[in-house]
Amino acid sequence: MNALITIGFIGVGRAGGALAAAFHGAGYRVVALHSRSIERATELAHQIGAAVVETPVAVAHAADLVFLTVSDAAVTPVCRMIAATGGWRAGQGVVHCSGAFGREALVDAAASGAWIGGFHPLQTLAGAKTATRLRGAYIAIDADPPLATILHALAHAIGAIPFDLDARHRALYHAAAVMVANYTVALYACGTALLENIGLPEEVRAHALLPLLRGAVESLENAPPDVALTGPIVRGDDGTIARHIAALATHMPSLLPLYRELGRVTLSLARDIPAQQAQALAALLDDG
Repeated sequence: MNALITIGFIGVGRAGGALAAAFHGAGYRVVALHSRSIERATELAHQIGAAVVETPVAVAHAADLVFLTVSDAAVTPVCRMIAATGGWRAGQGVVHCSGAFGREALVDAAASGAWIGGFHPLQTLAGAKTATRLRGAYIAIDADPPLATILHALAHAIGAIPFDLDARHRALYHAAAVMVANYTVALYACGTALLENIGLPEEVRAHALLPLLRGAVESLENAPPDVALTGPIVRGDDGTIARHIAALATHMPSLLPLYRELGRVTLSLARDIPAQQAQALAALLDDG
């Protein structure tokens, strides 16, 4: 199959660049690229032996399988524009990589007889240089046979782990991804803001919490959240939590509601602490 199928990308930014490089590395023929950034597309084309084409329609004409790795908001308009020019054809594969949308975003391609689907990597990507991050990553696939079979094969070829995603559950699936990836970054920013508040130099606060984060991820690789959990709440240490709340109320009150809400979630995981300590913690974490 690797030698027969031809792949094209409309959009070669963060996800598109990584996927194109990964597919090429796995032996697939990536033949056409289109991007708003000609420089980025040209650089990637030189790496993988693809052609840079002037329009999205040209990608549709050149490839058996087209990935629309544009912004979520652009998926349907680009698909519709290509359909309006007769660019899609029966038996062609048309795939988006949006976590938020299902196949409904590609109905205009389906009306032309194309097979449509979703291929969403559960990984943070930042262009071709991050293609190796796809190895070991999970990929949500939403497609019917025969396209589903092709997409599963693509995922396996790049070392990823595919799974089928029911479109009815896409919003909750995407919320899970956002909470773990995007909100972890936001929480890290909150932590560095606290370190800045106490006057630590930038070179310290920019990096001091990273080993802690890596350690938490390593723990989660080996145990479920309730077992991996550490810290004062799982120890039933209401005195420490009280000091945290007092300090936040004085120095950074804007973070106090978030601290309390996350504390309540953490307390729900800490099932082995004595009831009296759990009650004391719950009272402290109440919005009051």
